[in-house]
Amino acid sequence: MKRRKSRYIIVALILIISLGIGVTIGAITWIIKDTPDISSYKGSSEATIIYSSNGAQLTKLYKENRIYVPLDEIPAHLKEAIVAVEDKNFYVHHGIDFFGILRAVVANFRAGYRSQGASTITQQLARNALLHQEKTYYRKIQEAYLALQFERTYTKPEILEMYLNEIFMGHSAYGVQAATIQYFNKDVSELNINESALIAGLPRAPNYYSPYNNMEAATNRRNFVLNKMVEMGYLNEQKANQIKETEINLRAPENNKEQNYAPYFVRYVRDKLLDMYGANMVYSSGLKVYTTLDPEMQVIANKSINDALEKQYIPTVNKTGTGDPQQPQMALITLDVKSGAIKAMIGGRGNDQFNRAVQAVRQPGSAFKPFVYTTAIKNNYSPANIINDMPMKNPKKNSTNDKEIWPTNYGNEYRGLVSLRTGLVHSINIAAVKLLKKISVADTIETSSQMGISTFTEPDNNPDHYSLALGGLNRGVKPIEMATAYGVFANNGIRNEPFAITKILDKNNRIIYEAHPKKEIVLSAETSYLMTDMLRSVILEGTGWRANLDRPVAGKTGTTNDYTDAWFVGFTPDLVTSVWIGEDNTNSMVYNQRDSNGNYIFSEGAGPRTISSAEAAQLWGEYMTEVVKGREVTSFNRPNDIKTISVDPITGKLPNKYTTRIKDELFKVENVPRSAETLHGPVETVKIDKTTGFLATENCPEENVVEYTYIEKNMIRVGPANISFRENNDGSKNPDNLVKGVYIVEESEPVQTIDKNLGIPITNSKDEVIYETKPTQYCPDHPAEDTAPQVDPKDSAIFDIWDFLNNNED
Repeated sequence: MKRRKSRYIIVALILIISLGIGVTIGAITWIIKDTPDISSYKGSSEATIIYSSNGAQLTKLYKENRIYVPLDEIPAHLKEAIVAVEDKNFYVHHGIDFFGILRAVVANFRAGYRSQGASTITQQLARNALLHQEKTYYRKIQEAYLALQFERTYTKPEILEMYLNEIFMGHSAYGVQAATIQYFNKDVSELNINESALIAGLPRAPNYYSPYNNMEAATNRRNFVLNKMVEMGYLNEQKANQIKETEINLRAPENNKEQNYAPYFVRYVRDKLLDMYGANMVYSSGLKVYTTLDPEMQVIANKSINDALEKQYIPTVNKTGTGDPQQPQMALITLDVKSGAIKAMIGGRGNDQFNRAVQAVRQPGSAFKPFVYTTAIKNNYSPANIINDMPMKNPKKNSTNDKEIWPTNYGNEYRGLVSLRTGLVHSINIAAVKLLKKISVADTIETSSQMGISTFTEPDNNPDHYSLALGGLNRGVKPIEMATAYGVFANNGIRNEPFAITKILDKNNRIIYEAHPKKEIVLSAETSYLMTDMLRSVILEGTGWRANLDRPVAGKTGTTNDYTDAWFVGFTPDLVTSVWIGEDNTNSMVYNQRDSNGNYIFSEGAGPRTISSAEAAQLWGEYMTEVVKGREVTSFNRPNDIKTISVDPITGKLPNKYTTRIKDELFKVENVPRSAETLHGPVETVKIDKTTGFLATENCPEENVVEYTYIEKNMIRVGPANISFRENNDGSKNPDNLVKGVYIVEESEPVQTIDKNLGIPITNSKDEVIYETKPTQYCPDHPAEDTAPQVDPKDSAIFDIWDFLNNNED
């Protein structure tokens, strides 16, 4: 009976053991089937590095901050230190160190806690590359299996290279190269033994042993690694003791605060990369991206903005309902004229996601006027052609714009007959609108589009859309496109597509992309030069004087209605920069906030601070002054077919012997004036009673008598003169209730007769302007005894000055 019972027990045990073995084998088989295939390991994820134009690192884009480095570039003492402290039997085991496991079990049992690990370098590689970090027996079995597979597939040097590039080293660093940069700001090949020992000690507990977090623990761990190297024979004890006495000198990377240096540019490049390659490749493939950013210019741009804010000529107020509460916002972008390379970029005064330099679409104001003038110059106008800068009836009067008079000039000043150059120099609204009427909206949009403006919409194409001349677009323009378009002037009519990336290398240093930006001739060199010279005059004589430099420079101001946008776009022969200032929600930039005493916080004279193109030009000037400092002074390239001719500025024709004002002007060779002007001749000065407008007599009160100048042959009155109109704002006479205006007549310029209420020139039945002529009747209010026979003023001669002007014809 006992023997039979013993047999049953033995059989039962065998069955239980067999079942256990079967279950274990089945479980291990199932776990192995659930283990990732080693063939899915395609190498470590590597950071993409973005460099500036001088090769300095701007930032990294990564899932894991890793820079792959070949084994032969890693110093021997670092490899020895890693093997000594992590896996001394690395070169003899086949992925699993059974003796190491037994040793760790004994040591842990004696210590009463887990004092040693038993994972080999190969197991750690398997865990970090293909598994999760959770400590379970399930994961340990997978780890052991994968270690065996790695050993079957790769050589020991290959495994060590993968491990040294894979392992986490604390903070954001993966692999020894990223760790070396993070802690010592050098290449891994430059490490000394002291530094290698510290790096080798990190994998056990990277953040705990980080010298940034715990220098004492890091030092002790380094010493432990040195002792292990002595044990392995990699280092003698005397040398190890000397190193232990050596301090650990950390050196954080200079670009540790990455993206604060040029955050908008970095994001701009990142978005370009994502469009080109997708997120996985950008964040994992170890690309090396070389960009156009000039670090020096970017630093100057940052400082210029900060200085403007500190000086408070650009104020800071906090607003709600905007992406960044700090307002007003700003954008600045600089392009290389010859290539289109983006050299500096500021997309805002904060660090938000909205890049105003490339994304904001804002009204350009008068900064759009050069496109109107360019279209005219393209169509054989010259800078000397004449426009009548006098108030006009509204050509686009409708239900939304019912003004009788439109547009008006800044300050309600009108200059009469002006050249195209004068119209642009002084940013005269009337001149721009009248010129646009002559050349057409469609042609102007075509020119602007060819030069780089892409934001036009269907309403802009309306043939009567004359507000376009004043920058009244349906949507607006982008700062980067304004810089591109103005760059055409400086680049002899060639438009360059702006670009930020010069080349991209893969992790094996093979070029996978090289920039070949599009170039297109959109203007003749002659048209570009004439426009450049006119825009130089804007700086030297007109609204852009705050942007003057110690070298040739050209540009244009722009301010929108109600001061919602302020611009200055300018260029040298080498660089073009666009500056924009405005609030994100298009509020007026009039800052009338007061302190507790009732004083303006941001004052301008006695009133509140108002931001206009003056501040934009000042910012541009301060920035560009520093940018060009020390650079060679160069000139704009003048084509051979541009001629300098002396002309009469009133007619645009060659002067005659009676012409009193002569001005040098530039012409295309085919537009050079051929004939002399016939307007001017001998003049006479006549006394007039200003209260009656008739010839003064000896009995006219002295205070009523003024002297006017007339051309003898045609009796036309000429300036100088200042004639006021709209003296009375009576609604019946002045339907728009316009403020007082002034008609400024320059020397020798013919004086137009005007409606004293509206300021519009009086015309005859042919719509020709009537000019003031010498009266033929003596003052009836103060007659002299021997007054000559009177002539009815209705019989006075009427002359049309346009007979004497070239009006774009010779």
